[in-house]
Amino acid sequence: MKLQRKIRVRNAGLCLAGLMAAWMGISQATGAESNPAAASNNLSRANTNQSAPIVVTATRLSMPMSDVASAITVVEHAQIEEHENRNVAEVLRGVPGLTIMQSGGPGGTVSPFIRGALPEQTLVLFDGVKLNDPINVGRGVDLSQIMLTGVDRIEVLRGPQSPLYGSDAIGGVINIIPGRAEGPAKLTLQAEAGSFDTFAESAGVAGSERDVHYAAGVSQFDTAGISRADKANGNSEADGDHTTTLYGRLGWTPRDEFALDANVRWIDGKYQYDDYDFATGLPVDATSWADQQNLLSRLQGRLSLMEGWDQRLGFSIADNHRDDHTILGSSTFDSQWRKIDWQHDIVAGPYNTMTAGLEYQDERGRSRYESAGLIDEFAEQSQHTTSLFAQDCVKAGAAAAAAGVRVDDTYAFGSEATYRVAPQYTVSSTDTRFKGSYGTGFKTPSLFQLYSSYGNRGLSPEHSAGWDAGVEQGIAGKFATVGATWFHNDFRDLIDYDYLANRYDNLGHASAYGVETFAEIHPFEIWTLRATYTYTETRDETTDLPLLRRPKNQAGLESTCAFTPRARGTLNLAYVGARRDLVGAGDITMPSYTTVNLRGEYDLTRWVTLFARVENLFDAHYEEVYGYGSPGIAAYGGVRMVF
Repeated sequence: MKLQRKIRVRNAGLCLAGLMAAWMGISQATGAESNPAAASNNLSRANTNQSAPIVVTATRLSMPMSDVASAITVVEHAQIEEHENRNVAEVLRGVPGLTIMQSGGPGGTVSPFIRGALPEQTLVLFDGVKLNDPINVGRGVDLSQIMLTGVDRIEVLRGPQSPLYGSDAIGGVINIIPGRAEGPAKLTLQAEAGSFDTFAESAGVAGSERDVHYAAGVSQFDTAGISRADKANGNSEADGDHTTTLYGRLGWTPRDEFALDANVRWIDGKYQYDDYDFATGLPVDATSWADQQNLLSRLQGRLSLMEGWDQRLGFSIADNHRDDHTILGSSTFDSQWRKIDWQHDIVAGPYNTMTAGLEYQDERGRSRYESAGLIDEFAEQSQHTTSLFAQDCVKAGAAAAAAGVRVDDTYAFGSEATYRVAPQYTVSSTDTRFKGSYGTGFKTPSLFQLYSSYGNRGLSPEHSAGWDAGVEQGIAGKFATVGATWFHNDFRDLIDYDYLANRYDNLGHASAYGVETFAEIHPFEIWTLRATYTYTETRDETTDLPLLRRPKNQAGLESTCAFTPRARGTLNLAYVGARRDLVGAGDITMPSYTTVNLRGEYDLTRWVTLFARVENLFDAHYEEVYGYGSPGIAAYGGVRMVF
């Protein structure tokens, strides 16, 4: 016992030293390519190494990460648990090549930028259901109301991905994956309270019995918030956020050859926001508020007709509704997205898997604005797309490659063909992996850009082409891993508003290039250090200016340690460099900023865990978007019970 106690004290001291080293800026670390939990996808592939980390987004197959050449990062279940009941955006900060920008505090619009692409050029999926809203101006997505409740892991795939995912995947794909329960029923209860009158509660049950697996739960997030319009500019009215999420999942696998899965998620959000003062170019206090509901659902069946031939037939639905209320008037937005997909995976040999699929998707939307007797109505419009895609994944010894092609036929624009190749090679004697990819992408205009009073039915789709090349190096086995990926993206036919013609048009041409780096080190079994750094150079080829809100430099450092078998702690530092933004019709350079967060957990008993965190430890004042404030120092604490 004395020896064991000495070892624990020594380990705790080493962890404390590691946290201090991270705080002092010693660059030791990071695992951008972190290990995911077991894949929820039931498909298998010949010659799969079951001990390797598994990803599903890169090829639409369950594959070891070591066989995937694409630039992909996995946010694991353990990392998600550390963020308790917060939204998805919080765990995505620090992912290489991805920048998260939020307009104000909780409830403020959250926009993801991947490798210089616009937020609406990133496809966001939840269990195969598309979150990009058809009624948004550019068909973008707001991550502020997507909570972590019921989420098992998140995969971030960077670079043009249209050959597998079609329109909206010019920049990449963010795939939010719910968990699949195994074993006896487990009940999880959690409650948290903290700064800004914040309260969060959740309850969920998950398990499996014989050929059935299930999960269901509910979460509630309430906060009085802060003023979205920066208090440094004289704004003081707090803007609250209240979000309720309900989810359910049910699966039935009566035989190995057949499975049926259903997943549904309901989001109800109410949040306040501030107005924009065109005279000053700044947001200002206002009593505006929004009421938003989202229903996401998917039904999927899997059938193996014979050995080596799996097929999946799925049906996805997303229904979105939002009411906006301001002092001047009110607006209503409704949109729907439907998709039927049929995918076949054929094992053509011990080292070859071929995939082919057919998709049909339909999007539609409408809106209405009322103010002092004035009614401006955007009548319901729709567009549909039929797609065929094919992919071949090959593994031969130390080499592996994936190649894919897709043809999308859109009602308004005709056919678009895209392709992608992604090879990789591993030198086992030195534990070195070389990888790369080249792909093309496209994005169809949104319904608003086509059919609104500012629309242009003569618009063409946006196009992109991009490549990346990277290397990963293992050091002393599992002691450390480092890697770097160079990338370049070219964006053409970008849709922007033409102020002279008073309508949208294909005006833009932009480029982005840079490097994403990561390192991860495990000095001891109980201690992990991670670090990331991304350099991104962007250029609007028309104006010769950097693209808006894309920092040239971005870095993160995280030190995680199990001080004792019951106690764990994490210190996180995030740096975001200077970036260009707009003030009215003019430009401004936003200053860089650094934030420091602390998190800790303690297992009070086998079933009860206490947790606490301090965000923005040194009370840094910064703006992610010009004129919108961010929370100062904040503390939260709570309890999690698992039975």
